[in-house]
Amino acid sequence: MRLVYSGKTKDVYEDGPYLIFHFKDTVLGREGREDSGGNEVIGEKEGKGSLVLKQTEFFFRLLERNGVKTHFVGRIDERKARFLKAERIPLEVIYRELAYGSFLRRYKGWAKPFQRLGIVEFTLKDDSLDDPLIAEEAITALGIAGREEVEEMKETTRKVARVLRDFLSSKGLQLVDFKLEFGRLDGELIVIDELSGDTMRVAKGNRILTREELSEVIG
Repeated sequence: MRLVYSGKTKDVYEDGPYLIFHFKDTVLGREGREDSGGNEVIGEKEGKGSLVLKQTEFFFRLLERNGVKTHFVGRIDERKARFLKAERIPLEVIYRELAYGSFLRRYKGWAKPFQRLGIVEFTLKDDSLDDPLIAEEAITALGIAGREEVEEMKETTRKVARVLRDFLSSKGLQLVDFKLEFGRLDGELIVIDELSGDTMRVAKGNRILTREELSEVIG
């Protein structure tokens, strides 16, 4: 295997037609406080990598059962899994069911906590720029993705939101927000990377569940 990327929360290896993800125990945050939306490594938490992989496997299989294609192949061990190799699109597609986190900071005085939104946003995946918001027209003008691809990413993201909303509501929980990444494979767009407590927020009442509590929900 050849190391192709060493990130804040995972190492990625190339293995023939596959990628092997090794999930780390690193914790992200802002200004020293844990925040899944942050870009700063603030420490480590033992077992965190295995929790994220467990959740990613569960939610990617849930999506597959509901007609959403992902690049997940299978778990190798507690912290490593095999994924199909796809051409990564350098965007994060964010679905906001409710107003929380950076959305409240961005629109302070305009948005209320847990206000219902139901919107899709795009950010450019670039740590050096702190993953800035990017307009749909800018995505196409810069050649990052075509107009039809942008529409497909939005449509798929809304479908994922419906799947997650239905599952979580059956557990008495509320979807708050999540972010997806997409890749191109054999002429199709598929969901890639991960879907876990690191990329999704879930609430019970007005309290956000911890990563550990989310793992208890999926069993």
